[in-house]
Amino acid sequence: MKEIVPDKQGMVLVTLFVVGNTLVFALGGRAGPDIWLAFLVAIAVTAPFILIFARLTSLMHGKTFADGVEMLFGKWPSRAVALLYTGYAWRLGCLVVSHVTHFIQAVSLPTTPQTVMSLAFGVLVIWIVKGGIEVLARFSSVMSRVVLTVLFSAFALLINRVDLGQFLPVMYNGFGPVMEGALQLLDFPFMETVLLFWIFDGFKKKDSAYRVFVPGFLVGALILLIMDCTSLAVLGADRYGIFYFPIYTSIARIDVSTFLTRLEAIVAVTFAVGSFVKIAVCLLAASKTLAYALGFDDYRFLVTPLVLGTIPGSRWFIATSMEIEASATKTISASTFLYQLVFPISFWILAEIRMYLRKGNKAGKQTDV
Repeated sequence: MKEIVPDKQGMVLVTLFVVGNTLVFALGGRAGPDIWLAFLVAIAVTAPFILIFARLTSLMHGKTFADGVEMLFGKWPSRAVALLYTGYAWRLGCLVVSHVTHFIQAVSLPTTPQTVMSLAFGVLVIWIVKGGIEVLARFSSVMSRVVLTVLFSAFALLINRVDLGQFLPVMYNGFGPVMEGALQLLDFPFMETVLLFWIFDGFKKKDSAYRVFVPGFLVGALILLIMDCTSLAVLGADRYGIFYFPIYTSIARIDVSTFLTRLEAIVAVTFAVGSFVKIAVCLLAASKTLAYALGFDDYRFLVTPLVLGTIPGSRWFIATSMEIEASATKTISASTFLYQLVFPISFWILAEIRMYLRKGNKAGKQTDV
């Protein structure tokens, strides 16, 4: 049975996925004072790919993404591709679990084992992933109001501490740092949105994919742009890149007449909510792709072992805070380039060719295919 998500709820889910576990990291830190320019470059590069992904989804003629890939490649090659994305989605879920548990342990619960926190997250993720994409989208729609209200209220209170001089002079070190910062943002989190195309079963209208993915991505990117630029302007360009959690540190500086303080704890909660949504999306994608790769119609019986596997997996891939910082601020790697760009663009090109040939056949043209 297909699960159809309303456009508005789908858009909010995309936004929370983009924001996700990025709320406290020094995104685009290599760009230094030109971080705003790195964001604009990364958004400009990612937007065409989002349009390509949406176009690809609209060409599936109401099929799930897995069924659409099978239509393009055939049964067994498409299952092999789905299995590759299972590994990518599961690994990304492990990284997000590691990020959130390390953060919670570092700022509030230093004596609590990370395994306990991972298990607590795992139980909730099992519940919501088994509920399906509809439950996850409704949860995102409700929690987005809380997350956005807290974030914009907190950053509004930082306005009096913002120093716009931190962004000057523009491009003092040339365009190289800007490109490095943009590549960081492309790898984490912008191009990770490719996973979202595996979790939606379908949309209400043919153009719903554009209504869901394009505004959802742009809103999420704008939120990150505002948060990170504000944090850099508060902390300073030199210190923004050396803190493990610069946004959390900048929020800690809010002090309204010695009455309204310690708001970083509230921001930490929003980080946990965003991370929870991203973990759920990753495990939902991993469950659906694995079920398709193995030839099962239902994915729900695979959810529990995959989610529980993230508990040791979060320790295998990342063990220290320095490794977390390195994973969150690295430039795009060869493996992620394959999943985020090569495969999706190949799908799109083949889908366009297939559509062209189909139109040619309907018009009575002769083809060799």
